[in-house]
Amino acid sequence: MRSVYANIFRSITLLLVLTLTGFTAPKQDLFIEIESAIAIGNGHMLSKHLNSSVELELPGEAEGIYSKQQTMAIMNRFFDRFPPSGFKIVHRGSSSSGSRFAVGDYTTGEEKTFRVTVFIKKTGSEYLIQEIEFE
Repeated sequence: MRSVYANIFRSITLLLVLTLTGFTAPKQDLFIEIESAIAIGNGHMLSKHLNSSVELELPGEAEGIYSKQQTMAIMNRFFDRFPPSGFKIVHRGSSSSGSRFAVGDYTTGEEKTFRVTVFIKKTGSEYLIQEIEFE
């Protein structure tokens, strides 16, 4: 009987320690959401992960630093011009500065493939997209 109370006490203590130290369950992988948004060509879905300014490079479309709203509009225009038939992340990594990146292949109905690189960085308490490059 004593071991039952000891186990309950340990469980409560562990829960209390995790709560006080700010432990939270890990969020869904951000790159999964980014991959989904690009795969269906949805700039609005992508916009919730954009920083307030984003470095953007789209061949024949745009190259520079744009606001979140401008980035969403430019991405939607690109998706209209080159409708996606698929997007798959093929590589992920991180840098010593804390940035993370993913590289993927964006295919269009025209059987054209773009290599896409997305860089995210922790801003405040969340990771946000800093740069998107289609080449």
